[in-house]
Amino acid sequence: MPRPVAPALALAAAALLTLAGCGAQDSTGQIAVTVSTNAAEQPYEVEVFASTGKLSEHQRVFPGGTASFAGVPLGSVTVRAGDLCPRTTKVSNDAVARVTLTTTGC
Repeated sequence: MPRPVAPALALAAAALLTLAGCGAQDSTGQIAVTVSTNAAEQPYEVEVFASTGKLSEHQRVFPGGTASFAGVPLGSVTVRAGDLCPRTTKVSNDAVARVTLTTTGC
């Protein structure tokens, strides 16, 4: 095989493996967080924390609204927003976890 062809084939194989992902599974999931309509009429900064306590995602949401987050670490997460009751849920890669933050039930 001539020399210029071998590097081209190696580069093509590497690109193919990168694009195909080598069968790697995404280690993140999705969560949809709704702020209850009974919350005060103000925007809330919804925060999603991984089991390590590290902030994973955040987004501003008005009462009655829903924030959708992707790229959330798998496993147990805690969702908080201002003075609303925090919630803990489990995130998996096969379903969207759903949480509603309310002012009661803390």
